[in-house]
Amino acid sequence: MLAAVMMLFAMLPLAGCDEGDEVDNTPDYPVEVGGVKFNGAPSKVVCYSSTLIGIIYAMGYQDQMFGRTANCDYNEAEELKACGTPDNPSVDLLVGNKVDLVIADNTMSKKSVEDIQAKEIPVVIIPRATGRASMVEMYGALGACFKGGNTGYNKGCGIANDIFAQLDDISRMVEVEAPWNTCVILSSDLNEFATGDTLISAILELAGGFNVARDSMTGEYSISDLMRSDPDVIIAPPGVEQRLRAKSSLVGIPALDNFRVYSMDMTVFNDQYQGVLKGAWRMAKILHPDVITDDVIPEGMIDQQEEEDVFLD
Repeated sequence: MLAAVMMLFAMLPLAGCDEGDEVDNTPDYPVEVGGVKFNGAPSKVVCYSSTLIGIIYAMGYQDQMFGRTANCDYNEAEELKACGTPDNPSVDLLVGNKVDLVIADNTMSKKSVEDIQAKEIPVVIIPRATGRASMVEMYGALGACFKGGNTGYNKGCGIANDIFAQLDDISRMVEVEAPWNTCVILSSDLNEFATGDTLISAILELAGGFNVARDSMTGEYSISDLMRSDPDVIIAPPGVEQRLRAKSSLVGIPALDNFRVYSMDMTVFNDQYQGVLKGAWRMAKILHPDVITDDVIPEGMIDQQEEEDVFLD
């Protein structure tokens, strides 16, 4: 599976993400993604990642979808057949319905991949995005899986670049503001942080924050690290502030002393389409409310209930 991940984008046309006017005449097929060669578009696809399913629907490829992971939290995909989970896929169901492609992210277990491949069903592993480049690659690879190495790939790259163009608009609004030293806690039990290798970290810095955990990777950050980093702002799931104040080791850190702990539903970032934009606007408003005022936030990015939940006194 590691080899497949390393090869993921090796055969895709790099010209597809250029912003120039030159016409790309790369043929759609054959194309290779993640070690899987496509001679044509698949017609029965099962996806074992809610994040990737959301992007597939955003790109308009739902008609080629047959099934989804049973723990999918993307509501529009409820119509699809539940086909087990990344750790326990329903292989017999895949075989019986002649599924011709399985797509998953890098959370699918090696055993699951091998079990599916043993039935001669191709599996493409597309890693979750961790920043601008990997997000463009993720969208481009998904597009290539469904519509080929020119049409699909270019469309995917275009959508991802448009998302980051909107994120860049936010960044320009706050670029003259001093960035706040910020810690983003992802879990209510205080054991998961947005380290420097996460998409959330990249979005935080575009929104005008400095991630105090940016030099850490793979979530290797702790309450002890939080104490030493002295963040001015903490953004965390609801209920975390009380847990932080209960820890004597954290007494005196600026975010707690100055009541700058903000509650936010971090699952918004699971949607790597509109969700990343909503998350960025929320973070920007938390960090720079004098600049990111209600009148500059696009409609639908922060609704009233979300604002009441996020911006606590």
